Amino acid sequence: MDILERESQLSILEEALSEARSRRGCLALVSGEAGIGKTALVEAFTRRHRNTVRVLWGGSDALFTPRPLGPLHDMASKMAGELPELLASDAQRNAVFSAVLNEFQRQPAIVVFEDIHWADEATLDLLRFVARRIGQTSALLVLTYRDDELSPRHPLRSLLGDLSSSAVTRRIALPPLSEKAVQELVGEQAVDGAALHRQTGGNPFYVTEVLANSGSGIPATVRDVVMARCARLSASAYAVLEAAAAIGQRVEPWLLTQVTGAEAHAAEECMAVGMLLAQNDELAFRHELARRTILEMTSPLRREVLHRLILDSLKSSPATRNNLARLAHHAEGAGDRKSILAYAPAAARQSSLSGAHRAAATLYELTLQHANELPIVERAELLRDYAVECDVIDQRPAAISANRQAAELWKNAGNKLKYANTLGRLALLLHLVGDGEEAEQVNDTAIRILEELPPSQDLAHVYNSQAILYLARLENRKGVDLAEKAIAIIDRMPKKTLLPRLYETLGLCWLHLDYEKGIALLERSLESGIEFGQSMRTANSYANLSSVYIEFHQFEQAEACLAKGLVFAAEQDLAFARMYMLAWQAQLYLHRGRWSEASLTASEVLQDPATSIGSRGPGLTVVGRLRARRGDPGADTALDESLELLFQLGFRQREGLVRAARAEEAWLAGDSERTLAEAKSVYNRALDQKHPWGAGELAFWQWRAGRTPDLPGWIASPYALQISGDWWAAAEAWRHMGCPYERARALADGDPEAQKVALEIFERLAARPDADRLRQKMQADGVSAIPPRPHTSTRENPFGLTNRQIDVLALLMEGFSNAEIAGRLHISPKTAEHHVSAILARLDVHTRDEAASLARQHPTFRK
Repeated sequence: MDILERESQLSILEEALSEARSRRGCLALVSGEAGIGKTALVEAFTRRHRNTVRVLWGGSDALFTPRPLGPLHDMASKMAGELPELLASDAQRNAVFSAVLNEFQRQPAIVVFEDIHWADEATLDLLRFVARRIGQTSALLVLTYRDDELSPRHPLRSLLGDLSSSAVTRRIALPPLSEKAVQELVGEQAVDGAALHRQTGGNPFYVTEVLANSGSGIPATVRDVVMARCARLSASAYAVLEAAAAIGQRVEPWLLTQVTGAEAHAAEECMAVGMLLAQNDELAFRHELARRTILEMTSPLRREVLHRLILDSLKSSPATRNNLARLAHHAEGAGDRKSILAYAPAAARQSSLSGAHRAAATLYELTLQHANELPIVERAELLRDYAVECDVIDQRPAAISANRQAAELWKNAGNKLKYANTLGRLALLLHLVGDGEEAEQVNDTAIRILEELPPSQDLAHVYNSQAILYLARLENRKGVDLAEKAIAIIDRMPKKTLLPRLYETLGLCWLHLDYEKGIALLERSLESGIEFGQSMRTANSYANLSSVYIEFHQFEQAEACLAKGLVFAAEQDLAFARMYMLAWQAQLYLHRGRWSEASLTASEVLQDPATSIGSRGPGLTVVGRLRARRGDPGADTALDESLELLFQLGFRQREGLVRAARAEEAWLAGDSERTLAEAKSVYNRALDQKHPWGAGELAFWQWRAGRTPDLPGWIASPYALQISGDWWAAAEAWRHMGCPYERARALADGDPEAQKVALEIFERLAARPDADRLRQKMQADGVSAIPPRPHTSTRENPFGLTNRQIDVLALLMEGFSNAEIAGRLHISPKTAEHHVSAILARLDVHTRDEAASLARQHPTFRK
């Protein structure tokens, strides 16, 4: 297991050993709960010194009758002198103790007594004897123990009291791992690191065992550890523990007393063995996994009884009777259908209003499991609300299923308005999952029904859905007409909360007809969404705006929009918008030359199984371009899937972006024929859309492949300049925009000095195909003083760093100063400073902390 976040503890041990070797023996008390990593820490420390210092190791056993001096017997085989013989002959204790002291005085040693909370009395007496005289030796005495299992009368407390006042004693308490460290251990696994940290309390053993179990369920090893500790409890204490587990991670003493009655006093026993601990005015489980284990081991009948008792107590208390989600949880545990229907939907609405959309969806799902006997209208409304929450959290298949059921119920109830409205919602969802044909059919039905009725918000809503479907078919003008028709309806209505959605659709339809008008409408949608307090619409506006800014190379606006939008989406638990913005943020990083961040961000999008195809497509485009530019395999596979998802989604507006990426991949692979085919395939469409950047890049790749198309005057200037032969002006335009790769491509068309600059940029970005192609051209042209290729190890290292820079970066991650790095690597502080500066430049970051944070996300540094 990786030793994470233990450098300060290792440093204390190093200092203590240094003192001991100077014949000023030292004592280290290493404490922490079970599984916190005491053994791992001491093993890592002793491994460093096994070849220079004798290591003696013995452990106490969790036996009802521990063997006397058990740890000493473990060490005997590695000891010289008379001690092994004395132990074998059952000699007097004083003789044994003196022999131990003589052994420790003979030569430097690290002496480990493990798990002394289980030690027998003779061992504790030996430790007291040696500890008082350790300063006379050259030994470092390391004692490990579980501080959470020491009751007030535990025999070890007396020894610890004696040792605490000694000047030679070093206390080392191991804290749990931070959430960041748990994320590092998770690495590439599809496991929520934050949730795992909460469940395990940062306990390294629990974390690694859960990860070894693929992150699901409670591993048998964890269950065994928890139940072994519970085995030492009395029947009353275990009953209290079962009740506490049913109550939850936090346990109010008054509630525990009401549920357990006369047995409540046994809570002290649960605390004494470390199963429960006091936190403020409550009791708490040290680890969520421990609570879940106990709950799983409780019989179903006992669990149901406990939940019913808890529910009754919560309902009767003024302090808890309004905690609807908690009441619903215990109603479910008690199997109380009436209480579930009373509390779960109300709790769901409460959760939704507070932005806890995942919780809301879960509560609606619970309600629907018990709603079969409710009136049709109530069930239909519950299904509608559930579908809305599922849509918000990007669970589109569940939202589609719920809307289908709701539509059928409204139809059976004879409510045409609600039926058509639900069909409109269903149509949009079908479109978003790529079922455009059914989406058209469903929305047509909705429009026919509503146009026979007086104008309504529902009619405006389905007009909006149809405008989006027109947009997907590239019929922007039709989309504009229908969206404006919908706005005209809402303008005559007293309730105008649909306007943010309508402005968004109208803005998207206008973008390729009049970009400035489209952007203004999208910004108006964002402003009105905020004004109306519509979190979902606001997040959607942030997502759309940021993607449009990036598509049209307005990078500063994109960065500002993403900075606000990602925070907003995370705070509001809006996964669909957050993933979409992350996919486009990866595209932004790609343009900015921050390729490592682009790769990591795109991976986050693609590794989440809940990511929608609308977010997967842009993420795959980034991955495909990165692989092509770096010469890595799989570029064509990623871009094939991206194009397939775009076709599946039926949204052809951005096909040019994928086609341009495929043209680039073909060019870098040396296939100019395929480059030309990809670039020509949608070029006329980009011209029709008057898309300066889309048409510009497609024209650029046609030119690269040997065919120069006619260029309109509005085409993006960097492409127009390079195609016209003004490589210097093109390079300068890209430089001002902060796009190093595109700048290098322009400079590569220039004179030898410009080509050398281009080569340096390509090498820095690890753009191997471009670098190799340019180097060959320069050699063929007889260019002198061509910069040498980077060392092979540098090309293979993450971020294109040298091996020495990798060493420096590893120490930066541990928070070392330049002086400390210099000492560790035996280099001068000035050299260390140069390495750090080079690393910051290579990673395109400004601070040491940013460099360390970026490195921790790379698979190389998670091992």
